Amino acid sequence: MQTLIANSRRLYPFLLPYLGILILVLAARLFYSKEDIYFFINGLHFPAGDVFFPYMTELGSGVSAVVICLLLLFFSYRSSVLMASGLILSTAVNVSLKNLFSAPRPSVYFAGHTRPIYYVPDVELLTNNFSFPSGHTACAFTIAMVLTYVTPNKKMGYLYLLFALLVAYSRMYMSQHFLEDVTGGSIVATVVTLIWLTWSGTWSFFKDPRWDGSLSRKKNAA
Repeated sequence: MQTLIANSRRLYPFLLPYLGILILVLAARLFYSKEDIYFFINGLHFPAGDVFFPYMTELGSGVSAVVICLLLLFFSYRSSVLMASGLILSTAVNVSLKNLFSAPRPSVYFAGHTRPIYYVPDVELLTNNFSFPSGHTACAFTIAMVLTYVTPNKKMGYLYLLFALLVAYSRMYMSQHFLEDVTGGSIVATVVTLIWLTWSGTWSFFKDPRWDGSLSRKKNAA
């Protein structure tokens, strides 16, 4: 429990604003339906957004996850291992929930709907039943949490959270997910990653100074 509290404090710049936003999102969901929220966001498209968000959404992709894990090897082996293992765990939980719920994507959910829907040009529309929870969102939030955890300047957590939120919004902007999907993905990532970071912090072997090494640091000459 003490380790959990200590880790939560290290993640305050990420967790506190996230919890505030989560409460607002859940409150909004009480007053507005799934369809209302979808069509509200669908009506907020603009030319710059049609260019920006398809790129932003890639920050939550598997390719970005691998690249970040590799880049962290140049900062510390511990950071890279925490990132890779955290991503594997959150992805495993997220994929399991996708198969459990089999929730339709917006394109499937609104098939045959008469109300006009705007789709971002040149974006491949997913048409399956793996909408909940959002995998890109879970990936982005896991990355943001681990980066907050390993970055000395904890205020960077605010920036990492912003990027994670932009990835989540991009999934709705491009009609790949509903609000419930990205909210679920963020919760899965936050809970799983916090538990994982807490548990890994109790491993005695993981406190070995050699884990602080990196590919960019050469061993001191004898």
